Amino acid sequence: EGEATARRMEAAAAARRSRVLSPVLLATTLDEEEVRLLNSLARQHGGKVVTKWSSAVTHLVSTTRCSSNGAAAGQRLCGRTIKYMSAVLSGQWVVASSWLRASSAAAGWVAEEEHEVHGDNSSISAVSGLGAGGPRRGRLHLEGGGPRLFDGLHFHLHGPFNKPSRKDLLSLLREGGGTAAADKWPDSRGAAADPLVLYGDLPDDELEPLQSRCAESGLGPPAHANWVFESISRHECLPRPGVAEVPSQESEVY
Repeated sequence: EGEATARRMEAAAAARRSRVLSPVLLATTLDEEEVRLLNSLARQHGGKVVTKWSSAVTHLVSTTRCSSNGAAAGQRLCGRTIKYMSAVLSGQWVVASSWLRASSAAAGWVAEEEHEVHGDNSSISAVSGLGAGGPRRGRLHLEGGGPRLFDGLHFHLHGPFNKPSRKDLLSLLREGGGTAAADKWPDSRGAAADPLVLYGDLPDDELEPLQSRCAESGLGPPAHANWVFESISRHECLPRPGVAEVPSQESEVY
């Protein structure tokens, strides 16, 4: 009986540990104290802290103290940064900084589920106050062998892009399995699916001509780049727009 009890205790302890033995850790919006704790834990318990996103990253660690007042109690929400969206698209762990404190108390990397971020501040449900669930949905989808979010989709970037930059937007689309171009105007003939024209910082008086050009080319209406960000937040491609609209300020990228 004593051996059985010991085995149960060992099993319970193992369940509370992370399955990733040597994590590759990337921080976003952490304060200085949290960054110091992150680096200290990596030295003590194994792992590598990096400063740029890559496919090698296993954990994105974010503060959730910036959660919106409209969020429901207990929701772990973070800023919608480029690093955050890259992690969601790649199905990697997105955890709150509470994971660091719990790991410090346990003297080792703890299981991530209780610290997984529920979503970002830019996509909170106005009705329920809940996050959009992109991190968990993307992680489980890709763990199960599902395709990338934008797999099979082609995009054309039209006009200037500021926040995020054209480079960052292209990176996100490709991270999500899509293809994108910014030079040659797209042709829908012979394409399996119509390319989606994306615009960013386009003056209002240039939007209607862009809509007309899309229609003349046999393409659907253009979409603001926020279509991409909102789809990533939910890890679900939103319906293509019937009419291109200027986005609200709620759709923000940090």
